[in-house]
Amino acid sequence: MELIARYRNAGFEALADGVMAFFERRSDLQRPGVAFGPDCGEPAKVSTDISLVAIDRSDPEAFALAEVILRGVSAGLERYLQERPLFRDCCPEQQLFVNPIFNLQRYAPGEGFKRWHCDWTISDEATEPVHRVLAWILYCNSVEEAGTEFHWQGHHEEAERGKLVIFPAGPSHIHRGRVNQAHTKTIATGWINAGSSEAYLQRLAQG
Repeated sequence: MELIARYRNAGFEALADGVMAFFERRSDLQRPGVAFGPDCGEPAKVSTDISLVAIDRSDPEAFALAEVILRGVSAGLERYLQERPLFRDCCPEQQLFVNPIFNLQRYAPGEGFKRWHCDWTISDEATEPVHRVLAWILYCNSVEEAGTEFHWQGHHEEAERGKLVIFPAGPSHIHRGRVNQAHTKTIATGWINAGSSEAYLQRLAQG
């Protein structure tokens, strides 16, 4: 069964519109995008990002959006696992959860995540990359020739407003962004980790 899944509904479209409006309003939260990995001269990723934390209530507007995104992606994850029950069965503790720390990313014309990469790493970050099983992208506007290319699958996932894509985080699904030279692309993106969210939040609080 194919492991790149896509989900669309009116709720995801409304969520995409909310992300677009929030990004326009909150220039105070925007930062240059960062990608971890080897330094090969040209930056792996050129973007403007907003980091959201769905457990941080210090900014009510950001928290409200993060919580709605978390709920939406969690619903998508449940569908993904219902369609692929072995995925849950083979994970530690037979549980997966949407990590509450994720990013909104805007790519201006000519920008993108240009380097082939996967979302599983062994770097030491709060999102616990070594526990990542799946990754997710919510495309927030429709842009031709600006989606996500998957290397081994020979597949280009189109950037279409309100489409949630879930796929494996490991090297089997190495991918990169397709760069559009004329139009801006905005996405929300993050990870789905093995284990329980409760245990993760406890570790986060202790750290």
